[in-house]
Amino acid sequence: MKAKGMMKERVDAVIRSGIYLNEEELYDEAIRALFEVKSDLKMIVAVELYRDGEVSIEKAAEIAGVNVVQFKEILTHKGVTRGVGSGVEELMRKTEELKIATR
Repeated sequence: MKAKGMMKERVDAVIRSGIYLNEEELYDEAIRALFEVKSDLKMIVAVELYRDGEVSIEKAAEIAGVNVVQFKEILTHKGVTRGVGSGVEELMRKTEELKIATR
């Protein structure tokens, strides 16, 4: 049996056992465990999300598990340039983030 088929067979067996309700729940737990074991993935994800403009520098630092100053140093080391917010747009984005965070 091919490796992919064996993995699917194992996933199906775990779900049938009732430990997880469905594949999504099992995969969510598996990804969480992977990030705990391979902590460097947190940093990789944080840098990529920040680089792509999907998260603020503060959120990226939180994802990486470091403070903003440390994350800025990491970005510099990795050659990632930090964009400066465009004034009003940046302020509006941060205001929305705060509104969501305080709900």
